[in-house]
Amino acid sequence: MIVLIKKFHVIIVAILVSFLASCAGKVESKTPTDTISSTISEPLAEVKTALANQPQSLPVQVAIIMDKTGSVEWSRIEQPQLQDFQLLLSLLKKNGGEIAVGTFCYDSNRPLARIRVEQQPMLVNAGFNHPVAPVEPTNQGNAFTYRKEKKEYKQKLAEYETLRQNDLQILASYQNSVQQWQSQSEGKIQEFMKNQLQPILSHPVNCGSSDIQGGINRAKLFLAENDATWREKPRKFAVFITDGLDNVGIQAAEFQSNAELLLVNGAGSKGIFENIEHKAFESVPAAFQYLVTQVNKGAL
Repeated sequence: MIVLIKKFHVIIVAILVSFLASCAGKVESKTPTDTISSTISEPLAEVKTALANQPQSLPVQVAIIMDKTGSVEWSRIEQPQLQDFQLLLSLLKKNGGEIAVGTFCYDSNRPLARIRVEQQPMLVNAGFNHPVAPVEPTNQGNAFTYRKEKKEYKQKLAEYETLRQNDLQILASYQNSVQQWQSQSEGKIQEFMKNQLQPILSHPVNCGSSDIQGGINRAKLFLAENDATWREKPRKFAVFITDGLDNVGIQAAEFQSNAELLLVNGAGSKGIFENIEHKAFESVPAAFQYLVTQVNKGAL
C-alpha cells in the first residue's frame, strides 16, 4: 500500500511539473500587448486620396484692354465676344486669381472692371492624427494571457476609432469648405459676366480718339499690385486688343512689367507696340488659348 501511494505521488508531481513548464513556455511566446504604435502612420485612405487630389495650380492675374475707337473697324481688329471669356473664367475658377477688363478710348486711364476668385481651400496634413489600427490577438492556448490581450485590444481599438472619427470629421469639414468655395466662385463669375463684362463688350466702337498709353498704364498698375494675398506668386499676363494707334499720348509707350504681353492685331500695323516686346495673335480665341496653355504648363 505504501509503495502504491508513493508511486501515485510521483505521478502527480510529474504532471504538475509538466503543466508549469508548459505555462511558462506559453508566456514567453505570447503576442505582444503593445499593438498600437505612437509613431505617425499613413493617412486614412479617404484622407490620403483628398491630399493627393488637391489642385497644385498657380493663380493668374490677367489685364485685358480692348480698343473701342473707330480705327479698329478699318484695321479689322476683332472685338471679343462673351463666349471667348468662358475659357479664361474657367481657368480663374480652377486656379484662382484676378481678371481686369478695360477699354482703349479717348481717356483709357479709368478703373478696370475686376473679378477676384480665391484659390481653393487647402487640406492641411498637420491637423490629422493618422492613427494606427491595433492588431487583434490570436488565442495560442493560454486562456489567461489571451483574455488579457483581448481586453487591451478592445481598449486600443476604441482609442483608434475615436482618432479615426476625428480625422474623418476634419476631412468632412474641408470638403464642405470646398463646396462653399465652388458656389461662391460660380456666383462671382456669373455676376461679373452679367453686370460688368457684358456692358463693356456691348459698348459701341465709337471713341473719337485713342489713348493707348493710358490703358497700358492702367494695366501696369493692376499687374504691379502686391502678391502677398496669394499662396503662390501669380502668373501674369496683359492682353491688348488694338491696332496700337495712339493719337492722345505725348510720350513713348512703355511696358516694364513681369507680365507676358499678348497683342491681338489683325492689321499687321502694331502702332506704339513696335518697340514693346510681345507675342502677336490674329484672334482673341487664339490669344486666350495660348494664355491658358502657358498657365497649365507652369502647374506645380
